[in-house]
Amino acid sequence: MIHIMDLNQRKLTKDEWNSIEIPVSANEKRIIDLIARGYHNVTIRQNSTMSLLNYLKISHSAELENYVFMKYIQPKLTTMSKKYGFMFDKVETKKCGIKKADQIRFSNTDKQILSEKTELFEFVLLDLMEKLYKYKSKQSDKWLRYHYTLKVLAKYNVDTANGVLLALVNRLSKENDKIVDIVKLVGMGESIIERNEDLMKYADEELYDHQKQLFTMCKTENPKLIQYIAPTGTGKTMSPLGLSEKHRVIFVCAARHVGLALAKAAISGHKKVAFAFGCEDAEDIRLHYFAAKDYTVNRRSGGIWKVDNTVGDKVEIMICDIKSYLPAMYYMMAFNKKENIILYWDEPTITMDYDDHEFHPIIQRNWQENQIPNVVLSSATLPQSREMQPTNADFSARFLDAEVHTIVSHDCKKTIPLIEKDGYVAMPHFLSRDYDEILAVSKQCSQNRTLMRYIDLGEAVRFITHKSVKNSIRSERYSMEQNFACVEDVTMSRVKSYYVDVLANIVPEKWGDVFEQVSVERKRHHASNIHIVTSDARTMTDGPTIFLAEDVGKVARFCLQQSGIPLTVSRELMKAIQFNSVINGKVSVLQKTYEDGTREDEGKEKKLADGRVNPEMRRVMTKISELTACVKRVELAAQFIPNSSSHLKRFDKMDEFDGRRGVDGTPFMCDISETVVEQIMLIDDVEDSWKMLLLMGVGVFAQHASVRYSEVMKRLAQEQKLFIIIASSDYIYGTNYQFCHGYISKDLGHISQEKCIQAMGRVGRNNLQQHFSMRFRDNELIAKLFREEKDRPEVKNMERLFNSC
Repeated sequence: MIHIMDLNQRKLTKDEWNSIEIPVSANEKRIIDLIARGYHNVTIRQNSTMSLLNYLKISHSAELENYVFMKYIQPKLTTMSKKYGFMFDKVETKKCGIKKADQIRFSNTDKQILSEKTELFEFVLLDLMEKLYKYKSKQSDKWLRYHYTLKVLAKYNVDTANGVLLALVNRLSKENDKIVDIVKLVGMGESIIERNEDLMKYADEELYDHQKQLFTMCKTENPKLIQYIAPTGTGKTMSPLGLSEKHRVIFVCAARHVGLALAKAAISGHKKVAFAFGCEDAEDIRLHYFAAKDYTVNRRSGGIWKVDNTVGDKVEIMICDIKSYLPAMYYMMAFNKKENIILYWDEPTITMDYDDHEFHPIIQRNWQENQIPNVVLSSATLPQSREMQPTNADFSARFLDAEVHTIVSHDCKKTIPLIEKDGYVAMPHFLSRDYDEILAVSKQCSQNRTLMRYIDLGEAVRFITHKSVKNSIRSERYSMEQNFACVEDVTMSRVKSYYVDVLANIVPEKWGDVFEQVSVERKRHHASNIHIVTSDARTMTDGPTIFLAEDVGKVARFCLQQSGIPLTVSRELMKAIQFNSVINGKVSVLQKTYEDGTREDEGKEKKLADGRVNPEMRRVMTKISELTACVKRVELAAQFIPNSSSHLKRFDKMDEFDGRRGVDGTPFMCDISETVVEQIMLIDDVEDSWKMLLLMGVGVFAQHASVRYSEVMKRLAQEQKLFIIIASSDYIYGTNYQFCHGYISKDLGHISQEKCIQAMGRVGRNNLQQHFSMRFRDNELIAKLFREEKDRPEVKNMERLFNSC
């Protein structure tokens, strides 16, 4: 029996069909279009930041650029240059010959421009210049932050950004570069990179490097096996949107929600999609309306009514589960040359951590009977190419002139610190006093670059700038000055890579003293990791949290117990819930009666549309309405809802570790509407305790019979309405939902290294630079991450199953 909650190989439900039709946000749509266009031009860059000329909706010309500079930018620069003593060339009126109509347009929009100036790119640059010279005049090192930010922003590809201003910024930046103390700049790495909102807020949108490599490789004609390794949350699942520009794609996913997320994006991007979920043969395949070629029209609405699902020559992306791959393959081959099809297998390591699993024979059969000569195996934790030699050799033997490629990305734009059970940030240099073990840890980080995301930038900077560390480096070659030659070298990726290099190049005899000194100065991230719904709730900021555990029910009961809801309050709520359950039971019986009584009218569109049903069924409908109106309102006092104002006051206290109130980021609170509460209260096949938890903003995902509860929870998770989700470890493969914080329970200490990395990948998936964390209730699992794991089950199982022998 399958015990993985979201890996059921079944047909799509009505709610799942409806979910893919919900339009994505404008920002998501922009990225979808970028990926599609990026296939044809992998160097594509775009930026949605508004410039002055864009705001004014005026075409670019040299005269207009000069006029905009003189009218809106020059006055501010003149004031600054007098105050801070830098020079710039002023633009004269004679260089600004513009039409009378444009002058009128400028005068009409002056007030709007002044009100919007903080968001217009040129004014952002001016504000940074003002702060740079203000702090520089005070001889404060803070000027370095604004110098760094200004240099980065000036390179962004903002359409029609004022060239006169950019030229000035670049000239002044070169002058300031000469006096930058690079060691100080690196020492400020956390504030200038990670805590610098401007860098991401105004950043260019472009393909990830791994997407550029993938698209380029797939343009070659030879059969190919591509091992596609990149961190979770960096766009791998959306890459088929680009591939489908030229190829037909079969997207195989064990976790249905991943496939549905791709489908939603594809449909928003006007791609033609088909679905093969729970298929026994090709007759079970279903086309989305965009992909339909033969269909009948609904006479009343004028829209598509019945689709002929056997005609699939318009399908660009086939999305299927593991069970349905072979029917999907034969279906796509019926309409396309197999050489033009790409098998894109998402997370092929799913279930590979089990010695035996019912998916294993299906996976092996899919590989053995696969006829598609272009295969992408996509996963953050795919075994290295050297570990997949049997699979590589097997593929090369089956397809003539086949090539095997490996894409390994270690994108590191975000930091997701790992927090130990006592609230300390876990770092490689804290793992052992034994330097031989530290060398092994350093090697593991170098070979598994995905781990770089979980090296805390602030802690890395504190280590490499620590006096004891600088005095213990074995060679001048590893000094900061030798590794950061200019301001452009100071990036998150470079700093973290340097940290790992330094860790591997300490004089061994000095490591003991270094370890002692850096450990003594270690500070806690926050008080603890266990008071989830009480005192620690305030540390869960900016977005939802996921708590992964083997025994989901135990964690749920613990949360209820910890909440401190008085017995009297709990009893009253439970009475109301149970009363509603009785009502729901009666409503369910009546609804069944109504469905049976109206079944004979099915197909009689006009009669049902006019509401003409027999009197007896009308009375049933009236009774249902009367009973539904009796449902009692169930509401929990705000003081028991994590991070409500009343709850925060209840646990309000000074942070005993750093002397300041609160934490970084905004404490996140659930947003459960009364309508949703009523929906949950009327579900009769879920435990009442879970309904109580929902009132607190806690959703529980586990294997149970209540499809209705699961669908509501999925919708709330998708919309980021829940404070926390409690789920089994296998749920990690079934969600692309956005989480800012995560917990890994004590009872998951046995999970494999790869599965742990997959679990950590649930956090930090959005594009914002928010405050993230991954919290462990067992420190040994953290240590396991940074040590080479031999005899890995994923490697053995892939060697066995992805093989024709």
